[in-house]
Amino acid sequence: MIAELENLKALLWEEWDPIGLNDTDCPRDEYDSYALRLYSMLKSNASRDEVLNYLVWVRTEYIGLGEKGDPAIEADRIVADKAMQIHEDAQ
Repeated sequence: MIAELENLKALLWEEWDPIGLNDTDCPRDEYDSYALRLYSMLKSNASRDEVLNYLVWVRTEYIGLGEKGDPAIEADRIVADKAMQIHEDAQ
């Protein structure tokens, strides 16, 4: 359980990072609340599309970067797939 959440936190920080903070000395907890929500979604058997839609919503609506369908959605797709794999590996 804890390892899965920590892996999701690392995934968002290291690979998703829509704000571009992981190359700064900003605290590593910037995306932790999103990881916690992803963890909850995955534990509730969210689909890959639900995970992807959440990441897109966070990036485009909540953070306000880009728009749905922009080139950054490819990073969202990759991270959604990796989040699903983290969850599957934890089972």
